[in-house]
Amino acid sequence: MTISTQQQSSSALEVRGPRLRLVAIDAELARLQVTDKDGFFAALGAQREPAWPPIADDEPKLADKLEILNRTPEEAGWRGWVFLMGWTPDGLDRAVGVGGFHGPPDADGQVEIGYAMQPSFREQGLATEAVEGLVKWAFDHPEVRNVRAQTLPHLTASIRVLEKTGFTFVKEYTDESGDTLCLFERKRD
Repeated sequence: MTISTQQQSSSALEVRGPRLRLVAIDAELARLQVTDKDGFFAALGAQREPAWPPIADDEPKLADKLEILNRTPEEAGWRGWVFLMGWTPDGLDRAVGVGGFHGPPDADGQVEIGYAMQPSFREQGLATEAVEGLVKWAFDHPEVRNVRAQTLPHLTASIRVLEKTGFTFVKEYTDESGDTLCLFERKRD
């Protein structure tokens, strides 16, 4: 799979794969996503999705990302990405999922990744392509030494995405809320 990273002239950070275009959410896109959904999709060159955002990015999380990116715009790319796929006859993309990192690398060079696909775009290999693109983007930063991911043990599709993208199982544990989670990681080659 060929994945390329590029900074567009419009200053949008993008990662491109065979079927997907991943666009980093910057402060302006975060603002539009919270205040002007039509403007958000127009800025992405995408068809408006009635069921947007995916459940992983509810309104409070979107507001938090906006606040963080307004305060630290240099963290664009470390906060959130939209996964777009060419789809419609009029040339507009479809927003098929979201993902990204929970912040920039920590002192140990570690980041945590998360992702979610719109239900109608699951089980087509798109999440695998998106995760591979985001991991490549992270490892293009020399300070990143390890990418981690957590998932619930019954989410077999999510576990399979991690396995297909080179993550290895680390451990199963119970978090502070009582949920059992599986921890995976992928180290820099």
